[in-house]
Amino acid sequence: MILVYRYRVKSLNGLLNRQARAVSYVWNFCNDRQKDALRFGGRWDTSVDLNNHISGSSQELGSPARSLKRGREQYATPRRTNEDP
Repeated sequence: MILVYRYRVKSLNGLLNRQARAVSYVWNFCNDRQKDALRFGGRWDTSVDLNNHISGSSQELGSPARSLKRGREQYATPRRTNEDP
């Protein structure tokens, strides 16, 4: 017999959902910037460029800057090896 526990994480006042939406927004913004670079033949933005683009957005999105920076780093890391354009 295998005993399985299931837990449901609830946040107070939807904090986790709000932070998840903010990181998703930053991820989609970075993705749009890369699509624009491919479409118009420009160079891909580095992680520093993306960081400059999203700086100050943590206050608007209501999420800690550390979370947004981590999401941006997760987006830029695999693309660091693929800097063809």
